[in-house]
Order: sequence, then structure tokens, then C-alpha cells
Amino acid sequence: MNPVEYSELGSLLRRNIFGTVCTLLCLVLGAGLWVLRLDIHSLEIVNRERSQEGAAMDSTLVTGPLIKTELARAQDIVQRIEGNLVVDKNLADNLWYFYKIHPDSKDILTNLRGLNADAASDDSDYKLVPFSLQLTGTYEQVAGYLLQLETGPRLMFIRSFSFRRTSPRSPVLTLNLEVKVLARR
Repeated sequence: MNPVEYSELGSLLRRNIFGTVCTLLCLVLGAGLWVLRLDIHSLEIVNRERSQEGAAMDSTLVTGPLIKTELARAQDIVQRIEGNLVVDKNLADNLWYFYKIHPDSKDILTNLRGLNADAASDDSDYKLVPFSLQLTGTYEQVAGYLLQLETGPRLMFIRSFSFRRTSPRSPVLTLNLEVKVLARR
């Protein structure tokens, strides 16, 4: 463009000042709209991420008291289990437990002895302590004792058992049990 064309363009713009201002305003507003549209797209992405974080936080806040209750319950259960573990070295208390769990224990528990414990790994805090029991009594007495043994506070499992009658017509049964009790090392 030469200087004559510039002067003609300038005079055209001065004659149509309203059109010139409107055109410049449209160009400026169009550029601003384009910048805002790009910014809105990035803000939508940030908004979506924050909404997902808020939903996760909301579910955490809703289940927070439930989680705290479950944790307290689990800690209580662990404390009760820890409190009912036998101590391997305390043989007298371990044997006395089998006598005190049922009212007829002294009458029907005819033989009780501790057995040699299996070698356990050194990295464990717990071990299994075996005992051998022989019960002699009526079915109700023996079944009652066995129920108390299974539902008592000490964690144990029955390794082997055998039932037999002392004589064919007698109501008296003999139950031989081998149990393992969970103990603290």
C-alpha cells in the first residue's frame, strides 16, 4: 500500500466513524470471546476434577463414623483375644482353665496333661500349645463340657477325638480329646 491509499482509507474511516468503531469493537470482543472460550474449557476440566475429589471426600465423610466404629470394634476384639491367650510357660493356669470352664469338670475330667508343643517359627508372636483330655460321664455332661470348650474365651481347635461307651449298656461315655490352644510366645 502506498501513502495515497492510506490517506483514502483514513478519510473513509473518518466519514464512517460509527462503522469503524463497531468493527473495531467486534474484533476486540471476538478476540476476547476466543480467549474466554479457551479458558472456559480448561476451567471445565478443573471443575470436573474438583467435583470428583469432592464426591470422594463426601463418601469418606459419610463412611468416616462407620469406619471409626468398625476400627474400635476390631480393636476391642483383638484386645479380648489377646487377653484370653494362654501363656506357654504358665502350665498350672493352663491346666486349671480346663477344670474351671464347666461345673462338672472335676467329676468328668479324668485325665488332663500338657503335650510337647510343635516347633513354631521364631518370627511369630503366637504358638499352639497341645493338651490331651479324657472325659468320662453321661452324654449330657460330656456334651456340655465340649460345648463350653468350643465356645469358651480361649481360642483352640480340636486336633482329634474319640467317643466310646465304657460298657455296652452303660450311659457313661468316655471322650478322648487332643486340643491345641493359641498361646503367646
